[in-house]
Amino acid sequence: MSNPGILYRIADNNRKLFIQNCIQFDAPRLEAAVYPEGLTVESDLPYAEGTPLPSPIGPDSAAEGNPLCCSDRTLDIYTPENAKPGEIFLLIHGGAFVYGCKELDKDFGMHLALKSGITVANINYRLLPGTDMQGEITDIFLAVSFLCEKGFSTFHTVGDSAGGYLCLLTAILMNSKDARTQCGITDFNYDITCKSTSPICGDHRESRLQFAGIYFDPDKKLPSFIFDLADAAEMFGCPPVVLTTGDQDMMLSQNELLEKRLRKAGIPVEYYCAESTEDRPMHHVYAIAHPTWPEGIKTIDMTIANANR
Repeated sequence: MSNPGILYRIADNNRKLFIQNCIQFDAPRLEAAVYPEGLTVESDLPYAEGTPLPSPIGPDSAAEGNPLCCSDRTLDIYTPENAKPGEIFLLIHGGAFVYGCKELDKDFGMHLALKSGITVANINYRLLPGTDMQGEITDIFLAVSFLCEKGFSTFHTVGDSAGGYLCLLTAILMNSKDARTQCGITDFNYDITCKSTSPICGDHRESRLQFAGIYFDPDKKLPSFIFDLADAAEMFGCPPVVLTTGDQDMMLSQNELLEKRLRKAGIPVEYYCAESTEDRPMHHVYAIAHPTWPEGIKTIDMTIANANR
């Protein structure tokens, strides 16, 4: 990866601080998690061969050895009884593209599968800056290819935070060969449809000069729409969208802006901003952390309704 000097160093310091803060929040949450029953769970299925490349910035004290920063290319599948054949949610975890793992979204994904009657695939992917945005997109489509080989052809995408960005971009790319080609996905030949996309507290705009967008496209090989997915939706279309956020979500303004842009483009969109109560703050990715809160349940219900349009 090329090094743009002081901007890169500032971004990388922000990245390391972000990872440290996330680990402090997520580690106790996962230790206390109690997962629902009633699903067939297949864990840690490899969807691509080979091991991830090491980060071009060298050893990473912020992430090295921590299981919550996982760049392996594996996925879990949660299958409810009498699951709809051939139909699946693709669940993409968040973490500012530089942090995270599928376990962060496991509780939410299992509740989504149980309530919807639709299978859920919960994926890992390589993290920045160990790859670039094209690498993350490539991993997602390798996972999609793996699922196609298992007989799935109707997809719904859902994700939180950076995973919200990735789920929206993936939905656009699934339905547009032209968009895939521009993003370097040229060998995907499966006949699939993405029927819905449901970003949770997601973002859609990144700066090429700041964390985390500084890592997106260092070689300038991708189209400019990766820095504003509203542009991509306007150019290529998009399946129906559910946007969910909270009144204490740091991505609130991004969600408000994206809703306006999508509506102006004529794309069906439903919007929900959860309001905090005295004992339930509607912070960033509240539905992932608390899928059994009333607001988390509503997010799941809206995601299912979007899939069943």
